[in-house]
Amino acid sequence: MSTPRAAATFEQRGIRPPSKGAVTVGESDLKFINLRNGEDTRLLQYVRNGGIAFPHIMVPETLQLRDAAKTSRSGDALASGGASILRKQTEATREPSQQQPEANESSDIVKGSELESAVATAISHVLWLWNAKNHASQFLYHKRTQVFLTTESWLPTSIAQRVFGHVSGTASAAKTDAKEVEHAEDQRSMLTMTEGPISCIAWHPHRSLVAIAHRATDTVFLYDLAHDSWCSNVLQNAYMQGITSLAWQPNCGYTLAVGCTAGVCLWSMLPGLHSQQPADSLEAPSLSAAQFSAWMTLMSFPPPGNSHKYPANLPHNDKLTLHRSDASVSALAFSSSGQWLVTGHQTHGHLTVWDVALGSATPIRRSGSSSRSATLQVGISPNGRYVVSTHASGQLRLWETEHWTSRVWSDLRVNMSQVVWSPDSRSLFFAVAGSADIFALALYRPPPSLEAEITLVTSFESHDAAPSDGDSSGTERIRVGGAIKSLALDPKGQRLVVSFEDDSASAMADISLLAVYLVSADALFRAGASSSALMPLGYIRGPGWGEQLRLDVADSALPESSTKKKRARLGLPIPSWLGFAPNFEPGALLSVAWANGKVSFVPMLFNASAFTK
Repeated sequence: MSTPRAAATFEQRGIRPPSKGAVTVGESDLKFINLRNGEDTRLLQYVRNGGIAFPHIMVPETLQLRDAAKTSRSGDALASGGASILRKQTEATREPSQQQPEANESSDIVKGSELESAVATAISHVLWLWNAKNHASQFLYHKRTQVFLTTESWLPTSIAQRVFGHVSGTASAAKTDAKEVEHAEDQRSMLTMTEGPISCIAWHPHRSLVAIAHRATDTVFLYDLAHDSWCSNVLQNAYMQGITSLAWQPNCGYTLAVGCTAGVCLWSMLPGLHSQQPADSLEAPSLSAAQFSAWMTLMSFPPPGNSHKYPANLPHNDKLTLHRSDASVSALAFSSSGQWLVTGHQTHGHLTVWDVALGSATPIRRSGSSSRSATLQVGISPNGRYVVSTHASGQLRLWETEHWTSRVWSDLRVNMSQVVWSPDSRSLFFAVAGSADIFALALYRPPPSLEAEITLVTSFESHDAAPSDGDSSGTERIRVGGAIKSLALDPKGQRLVVSFEDDSASAMADISLLAVYLVSADALFRAGASSSALMPLGYIRGPGWGEQLRLDVADSALPESSTKKKRARLGLPIPSWLGFAPNFEPGALLSVAWANGKVSFVPMLFNASAFTK
């Protein structure tokens, strides 16, 4: 790792944060516009200068969804009893003369009934033989379960729990399932309280369409920013539990991949036939114009085994617990062409490459400690020639996609925050847990070379500052900074946005603020360059609500991976997710999900060549 390059800090450049009563509406001419209320005259001036003000959208913490499974369930029931229903329909539609057959026709009817009965019996026997393997498997499974139950009843409870805790059908397994469900609900409640109802967001690559995953209900909502309206359909399925990631498939209409416990739920959507799109319009129909059709394909690798067998047909309102397995997805990313999808997993460090059109999976396996720890993030370079993955063991692994060889960095020894690629695919930025440092990995040779170096670019120094819209000599001071939580880089590679973690080191820090840097990735490749790749620009404050409260949460309620006490600050708009729209011609459009369920959009208007030194 090379030494850090000199870079001015926010404090040295005299950049002050907005006050707690303000909200940031956008950036214009390298300055952020902060308003204190709706009557602030700066809003009118901002709009007159070409600024764009986007409305906020709100996602509630709890939802009451209409039960849409009754129709499909009744349809399944009709299909399963098709023969008897068909006979009833035949009898009901038969003419009265046919319902009262004459005596001379009775013998022919009896013969016909006997023939139909013989044919039905023969078909039934053939089907039974065809499914003999399944019958034998079910019989053996039933007998095995009986033996296990008998053996389990003879053993002490503690020993039985250890031996049969993961054997389906036993009482010990039922207790294990109950504990897992309780632990999952505790985790979900804790995350909802601290991070809010939104687990992740994905922008459509070609339209102003946003997919939002709701944490409490494991559903996905779609919002059309161009029409300023929610799509009427909600994506929900029984297999879609524990959503971890979302990604739209490029160049493929409306196809959304949802990473979850069962694997990847691949949703295909088709706009309704009664769309209000003009007949002579050259634009693709919008999903928000009318009801649309949607169907889901479950992609799971490795396929579910006996211990994690998923039903073939499961209505979404059935309360079946899906266990974590080797197929459980923690992160996913599409290639820029949309041809293949890479998934990382919750229980191991191997990657899976999917050919989406064929539905085929290819595991990319590697030995070492990263193979035994969960994959935290997966990112594909814009040119599709590299894949980066981070792991719970603190390792960062870089893959080239021509021969799928890799190089690993293990000297960081802590988990990394979100990894973001530069648009030229020559570098990426990341941060590490519990640190205020921002690193860059620079690739010095063309693909498929793995010759790269990690550089410490800058560190955000925590400090106290007077608000920008107040007196610099006043008594009000705002504590800014802390450990970096997440990063977001705009598609043009000009703006890097940083959010901060709520930890013990920054107990009084205002973590509702976002820090914004100007980016010059070319500085990473200039020998002896005096300028840094990151230059401080300003702060963003989200929409405020209520007064600041603090709720201490016991460590026992936190996930095992958490080592520090969290504090849910109910009165501050804590950011829980950051991301940029893939296409925004005037500059960059930042979207931020806040812990109260509000999503705000902050436009940044700039010339792409404004910062080149």
